[in-house]
Amino acid sequence: MVLWVLFALCCVLECVFTPLFLKAQWPQKTRKSLLLKMTCSTLFVAVAVLSVFLAGNTTRYAVLMLVALCFGWAGDYFLHAKPTNAFFIIGAASFLVGHVLFIVAYLHALKGYGAERFLSVWHVIGAVAVLGTAIAIAVKMRIKFTPAALKYGVLVYAVILTFMFLKATELGYRAFAASGNVLPLLVLSFGSLFFLLSDSSLGVILFCGQKENRPLKVFNIVTYFAGQILLASSILFIFA
Repeated sequence: MVLWVLFALCCVLECVFTPLFLKAQWPQKTRKSLLLKMTCSTLFVAVAVLSVFLAGNTTRYAVLMLVALCFGWAGDYFLHAKPTNAFFIIGAASFLVGHVLFIVAYLHALKGYGAERFLSVWHVIGAVAVLGTAIAIAVKMRIKFTPAALKYGVLVYAVILTFMFLKATELGYRAFAASGNVLPLLVLSFGSLFFLLSDSSLGVILFCGQKENRPLKVFNIVTYFAGQILLASSILFIFA
């Protein structure tokens, strides 16, 4: 009972500290905003740890997800602490490692649910739909990447994010089909979708001259922390 109370408290505190962080980091990052951001990041790691104990889940999936979230925590720190190239590269690398670990966790868990195909026609359809929508939005909003060569790196990253979203959703669906519990489907599909939307908006903020776009920044942060909380809580449901 105590652990469930702590779990709920972490979720509530995430809702409290996220707007406080958004207020503190605008228009410039400060020590206060760093402290608030790391509080938010620590809360989603805490949700993952509590999920491990609540579910008694010490499977490879749980370990991979927990480590991935810790890399997300590190990425949050390095991208916010100092405006230097070194810190940016370390932060970006931390997030990339975290993304890879998420994908490895999903692929490993999917094997436990009998998924044999690495890709299926539904993956292709889903990827085309997601990327097509993103391109349509970019064209509609006249988004241009500066420098232009950066668009190729963004495209590769978009493919990785899309693949992560599709695999997480597939895992949630298979867990739902096996247990009849819709929660893993909702947690994984919405968690990965929010993560996709957050990283996509971050790319626009950083590389498309939108650093002063406050509504987009709010969208980026809210979807990010919501996504991390949901993905962390998937440890409650996935045993593989």
